[in-house]
Amino acid sequence: MIVASSTQLRPTALAFLPEMSLTVLPQYEIPVSTLKPQKFLGIQALRIVAATLVVVTHSTFYCSERLAKGFPVWEVGTRGVDIFFVISGFVMILSSQSLLPLAHGWKIFAEKRITRIVPLYWLVTTLKVALLFLTAGLALHSTFTPVTAIRSYLFLPAKNLDGKLEPLVGVGWTLNFEMMFYFLFTLALFFRKNVFTFIGVVLALLAAGSFLRQPSWSPAAFYLNSIVLEFYLGMLLARVCMNKTYIPRRAVYVLLPIGFVLLLLPPFEWHVLPKVIVSGLPAALIVWCVASLEDIERFTPRFILYLGDASYSIYLIHPFVCPFPPTLLHRLHINLPWLAVFLSVVLGIAVGCLLHEFVEKPVTKRLQSYLKIRRQFVPVTG
Repeated sequence: MIVASSTQLRPTALAFLPEMSLTVLPQYEIPVSTLKPQKFLGIQALRIVAATLVVVTHSTFYCSERLAKGFPVWEVGTRGVDIFFVISGFVMILSSQSLLPLAHGWKIFAEKRITRIVPLYWLVTTLKVALLFLTAGLALHSTFTPVTAIRSYLFLPAKNLDGKLEPLVGVGWTLNFEMMFYFLFTLALFFRKNVFTFIGVVLALLAAGSFLRQPSWSPAAFYLNSIVLEFYLGMLLARVCMNKTYIPRRAVYVLLPIGFVLLLLPPFEWHVLPKVIVSGLPAALIVWCVASLEDIERFTPRFILYLGDASYSIYLIHPFVCPFPPTLLHRLHINLPWLAVFLSVVLGIAVGCLLHEFVEKPVTKRLQSYLKIRRQFVPVTG
């Protein structure tokens, strides 16, 4: 669920309290249980759009690789990741508003992020390890090394045998960035720093370092990428929306399609612009447009919102199942590439929903219930 700001607190005031004003707030002055979150259901629906773009891209790749050589790979669909990153920055600001006055807010934030991200990622990583050991040839683009495995579990970049900075689960490279962002957010809460200043400075330095980065540098240089600024764009959008500054509805109907056109423009060989400009700004425009449609929940079908909830599972599991349709059609000598792509997308989304319903939801719910009970009985110091 997308969690936003409390209706009982003035979020714009809390977000930018000076450091000294935060430090004098009592530890349990405002119980988290009393805060009533607001929801941006349009942003929730946008998650499945972003995930589907990535699934389609990979489905065209698997088709080209396993069924129809030379079939065009729709590479720009990977820019769904840019939407994800902007949404992450947006949601982290909104969901952290109730934690800013609490001395132990950083712990609650870190626990929620860990329970949301880590268990499922560890599960699919373990599944990938098992596949690499048991089914040689099924996973065509992964090789097992102890270092890569350990770093994959720890969300740390490492070079595989092909020399690529890629974890065992290929799509996990985005989670390396996500966890870095969550870590910075946790530090800002822990040290009672203004999140916009603290995180903004660090992300700006990382983006600036991308102009100096060399292929020979250590895997830690993975984070020197302008894409990290997309998290900050989301943070800024959250601030704008908390100030009730929205795009007028009529303008949204024009700007939202423009945002998608700009996002999905094919890359030009001559462009040298940073990724945050090429795809980050269009992604931010899309997120702002969707957030501006405050009553969109009235027009959003329930199954779309469910798919938004399941987008994380879909994103993680689809590389495991999407190769099957083109592989099967190849063995049956049925050379219908678009059918393969369609079946791959449907299969990836369907299996992702099953994973979400029977694994992600119950595991996350149980872990969050345990942490909630623990907070009630274990004193937390700032």
